[in-house]
Amino acid sequence: MVFKMGFGKKGQAQMMETIGVIFIFFVLILFGSIFYFKFSAASFEAAQEEALAQRAMDNTLLALFMPEITCTRGEAEAEDNCVDLTKVRVLESVMNEHINDYYFNVFGFAKVSVTMVYPGSKTWVIYDKEKVETLEDGTVVSAWERLEPTFFVVSTKDETSGRSEGEYQQDGIYGYGYLTVEVYS
Repeated sequence: MVFKMGFGKKGQAQMMETIGVIFIFFVLILFGSIFYFKFSAASFEAAQEEALAQRAMDNTLLALFMPEITCTRGEAEAEDNCVDLTKVRVLESVMNEHINDYYFNVFGFAKVSVTMVYPGSKTWVIYDKEKVETLEDGTVVSAWERLEPTFFVVSTKDETSGRSEGEYQQDGIYGYGYLTVEVYS
């Protein structure tokens, strides 16, 4: 009988060791999974930031090379990094008429504006479609979480500046300004 008692205690000790090892194993698995999910969340957030920045750059390039605002010289090629202010003035109203049926597919939720710095100072908002939501009481509020602005320096050309209505100047008056594209997320 003495022999059986010693054998039972030894088996019981081995069983407690096994349970302890299994407990430590599961604790390590728990810490590993917590670390993994925290790392995944940080990676996902970084990927969202990068995607928003990429979308902002893409929209800036789309706006910069829009035939609706680029400077042209008759039948020649368009001038690089040049915004025709005569076209911009007209485009403000045209874009507002077609914002949902065409331009939203191009820019999405964004704001595109052209700012002339010299000569004079003026800003034209040519596209503005902000993320909004309507509350239960009918109030419309902004629904965007983040705004990513990008700026691009451009030359400006104004063919009607200082002229009477309908009078056209071949070379135009050149100045400089910048194109701003703000993307909402």
